[in-house]
Amino acid sequence: MASQVPFLYSLHHRDSLDLFVHGLLPLCHGEHHPYSHLYRQLTLQIVPVMPTALVDRAKIPYEDRERWVSILLICEATVAFICCPIFGYLIDVAPTRKLPYLLGLILLGASMLILCLARTIGFFVIARLLQGSATAMVVVAGLALLTDSVPFENLGQTVGYLGSAVTLGFLLGPLLGGLVYRVAGYQPVFAMAFAIVGLDLVMRFAVIEKRVAKRWMALSQDDADNDNETNNDDNPSESSTPQPETTENEVTIIPKHSRKPTLLLLIQQPRILISSWGLLVHGMIYAAFDATIPIFVESHFNWTPLGAGLTFLPSSMTALFEPYFGKLTDSITPHPIATTTFLLLPIPLSMLALSTNPTSTHITLLMINLTLTGLLVNIATPALYLETQRVLDTMERREPGIFGPRGAVAQAFGIQTMAQFLGLSLGPLAGFVEGRFGWGVVVVGLGVVCAVTGVVVGVGLRGDACCGSSRFGNGDGDGDDGERERLLAGD
Repeated sequence: MASQVPFLYSLHHRDSLDLFVHGLLPLCHGEHHPYSHLYRQLTLQIVPVMPTALVDRAKIPYEDRERWVSILLICEATVAFICCPIFGYLIDVAPTRKLPYLLGLILLGASMLILCLARTIGFFVIARLLQGSATAMVVVAGLALLTDSVPFENLGQTVGYLGSAVTLGFLLGPLLGGLVYRVAGYQPVFAMAFAIVGLDLVMRFAVIEKRVAKRWMALSQDDADNDNETNNDDNPSESSTPQPETTENEVTIIPKHSRKPTLLLLIQQPRILISSWGLLVHGMIYAAFDATIPIFVESHFNWTPLGAGLTFLPSSMTALFEPYFGKLTDSITPHPIATTTFLLLPIPLSMLALSTNPTSTHITLLMINLTLTGLLVNIATPALYLETQRVLDTMERREPGIFGPRGAVAQAFGIQTMAQFLGLSLGPLAGFVEGRFGWGVVVVGLGVVCAVTGVVVGVGLRGDACCGSSRFGNGDGDGDDGERERLLAGD
């Protein structure tokens, strides 16, 4: 028994929230948000480099570079959009979340290798398609791992930590890519990516899921109990009749044949659809900026890829405060936060239309409004994710076992991630709009979409978490026998 102590001590720390969050944070820089991981930085490192790389390496005509940048972004986001609900289901039914997560990382590394060596447009397309599937796997699995590992009352703040890493990846990736490209060239841009993937694989193996840790600890306890029974075999006075084991918070699981498909149950909830729409709009904003800003500053301000990358820096800094925004969401609920931010977003977005000349005033105005846009998006992000988890929690409490023994956490995140990837698929169309109608039409159009979304969020998320009264309406926070508690118990 003494030999088990070091193992259990190590197990306690390897399944701790501290290791989990610090292990997951590095992954949060990848290509797309709703939230994922370091993969955002990996793939966005090429954003400021891509126009030049397509011309120099793939021999694309200079005048077609903007169109092909948009096509590549759309390819990746579309594949991720298709894969998200599929991977969400597979992750929910998989024995552990870690295996799909690791598979996504391996696919991501392979896609970066293809992109590093590509010299034809076909290989560029293949690499971006592979990145899309890897991104979907990593995002959904990572968020499901996180939700399994934290108390619900702290979920908003923890999502904020991940959101900081994700959004920094969205915005710092182009900065790092432009800087490294200018100093060392094309190939070294991917050296960082391979190093990060390798480090993250190590961190993935270091993290042990809560459900796996509890199973191992239960097995250790069973071994100890068996030893005690062996020592008591010579004592016939003790009853050997097995007693039924009961738990205070026993949950009855609805038989599978009598349950609706989980995905159908989720998309029937208006609040899930509304919060997913909000994430779709966020994806549109990010992708529109990715597709237009590098070429806009090159053509209007005569900036290099490094300058294009630096353009993303001010708004990326606001992501550092996302944990505080998540904590605020935990305190006052998602509705007022999401509504206010969407109603304010049209102001800085529309003001971006005023920055058209290479003067210090216009450049300063561009940076200020990009910063305000990033700030408002980062404030709203934890609220939108938390809203869907509140709906799941309420549905499970009203009808325990409605989602089966594995729950629906990954599938819910799959819907939200799918929505954001749809936004990331639509956002690059801004490149075509800018080429035909100009920069002003792009940013003002995004402002109008945000204004409409603010009204929809304000009306649709008002009231209870799920079609009626719930503990979230009064914040009492009682009751812990829902889906998330079964997951933490390793059932």
